[in-house]
Amino acid sequence: MESDYLTPDEVAAELKLTRYTVYELIKRKELPASKIGRTLRILRTDLDSFMHKSKARDDLLPSNGFFSPQRQVSQPNEIIFAGSHDLTIDLLTRKLAERRITLLPAFSGSLDGLIELYKGRVEMAGTHLLDRMTGEYNLPYIRCLLPNEGVTVVNLVSRWQGFVVPKGNPRMITSWEELFSGKHRIVNRQRGSGTRVLLDFNMQQKKVSAQAIPGYDVELTTHYATASAVLQGTADVALGIESVARGLGLDFFPIQEERYDLVIPERFVKQERFRELLSLLRDPSFKQEVVAQGGYNVSQTGKEIDRMY
Repeated sequence: MESDYLTPDEVAAELKLTRYTVYELIKRKELPASKIGRTLRILRTDLDSFMHKSKARDDLLPSNGFFSPQRQVSQPNEIIFAGSHDLTIDLLTRKLAERRITLLPAFSGSLDGLIELYKGRVEMAGTHLLDRMTGEYNLPYIRCLLPNEGVTVVNLVSRWQGFVVPKGNPRMITSWEELFSGKHRIVNRQRGSGTRVLLDFNMQQKKVSAQAIPGYDVELTTHYATASAVLQGTADVALGIESVARGLGLDFFPIQEERYDLVIPERFVKQERFRELLSLLRDPSFKQEVVAQGGYNVSQTGKEIDRMY
């Protein structure tokens, strides 16, 4: 039976937004909330009403919770983001708020983030997509999906993808061959996410079918969700990132370093809100906080990787 009251985290999971975006909606009084004791609670009926009104006026896309272009004009200190989940995006959201810039992220996966940028529904995308033909990250996809768009590609982080496992790695999962042995239950990321692309690429390379992997069809939308499944024992292993594994007290076996980039339309780059974002990315203290999360390389953070016209 559904609870009458939801926490901001539960609302964020349902709308596929970050908790900071939910708090921003509450702050703007767009989503009613009540303080019960020391915590905020949202009535299920208020959430249903909010979703119904949002769908009717197209403020939110019903499939994934993206903010629509109408809001891009009315809020000059906002940046509307879609793309892959990473803890550094959460950190970036908090730090930009200190500079009075509101980052509104919707975690949709790398591919959908680029598609939403192409459609003009967001102002920045985050992606870590491995191209199967070239072995290069991100740029082949950006050139394909945004062929006539002027964009600047800026590095957020390089990070390790690997196996998120229980403490002590009791099943000794340290290779793709072991992961694909059929002896371990996995939990998967959604189609279009960079993590899913990496998994499917290695399955293709090793000629492994989806039917041979228990749990392949169980799809979740964030690294926290898949790691939580491992923590709760409903999965033996998940492909994910070290910072999340560390945060949940799990073990991590690194398997591949990847580049996570931000894609920004050229027409926005010189605007004050994006100048603040780029300044923050290049700030040594910000980079130190990123490194402290674990599993990140910030040697290129804030660096322009490419500019496409």
